[in-house]
Amino acid sequence: DITTGSSSVVVAVIDTGIDYNHPELSANMFRNTAECVPNGLDDDGNGRVDDCHGIDTANNDSDPLDDNSHGSHVSGTIGASGNNATGVVGINWNVGLMACKFLDSGGFGSMAGAIGCLEYVKTMKERGVNVVATNNSWGGGGFSQALYDAIQRHQEAGILFVAAAGNGNALGVGLNNDQTPFYPCSLGLPNIICVAATTRTDERATFSNYGRRTVHIGAPGTEILSTTLNGTYSTLNGTSMATPHVTGTAALLK
Repeated sequence: DITTGSSSVVVAVIDTGIDYNHPELSANMFRNTAECVPNGLDDDGNGRVDDCHGIDTANNDSDPLDDNSHGSHVSGTIGASGNNATGVVGINWNVGLMACKFLDSGGFGSMAGAIGCLEYVKTMKERGVNVVATNNSWGGGGFSQALYDAIQRHQEAGILFVAAAGNGNALGVGLNNDQTPFYPCSLGLPNIICVAATTRTDERATFSNYGRRTVHIGAPGTEILSTTLNGTYSTLNGTSMATPHVTGTAALLK
């Protein structure tokens, strides 16, 4: 009743990429128009060639096409097209989805790749793109000062960093992030919003990490139907699925 979003508000999905050909996602993809005619040149002078929808730091190119499904699924929650008589709908009916792929087809990636994504997003913000938030449905590994610094630079640029709280231990039992830090959620910067997963009855999902000081909010993260590769739809569970509900809400508020 108040707003269904705006294509001028951009969210960067830092993940496995986005299936930008999906009929529910294509209309809401961010377009760096100077680079959308592939000519092998850096037309906008940002150091990247033909980066129409974003970049891929996993394969060191400018084609962030998803080959896993995870990034497309979270993107659908943020911004699957609304009121189009098909499929599902995102928190935003209209939004700009920027893709930065740092996770490969198996869902694995490097800290350097993640930081490369953050640097790219910050550069685009400085060049006038209205990036309000990054969606970070990933985590693991130890503390990284370089990652901390990169997220802090986002804070200075006015970009929210929305992060998954994590999916518990090997047995699928949620852990207390106050006691067992889960990064990047637990880095403690003021622009980080760390998201736990809830169920259809508004309870914490049993697999979801939690933490009185480190985890800020819960959002739906079980039985989430969203967009997957090649025009398909799938139901997934995880704090990965909860996170884009919050990122999408931030974009809607903006």
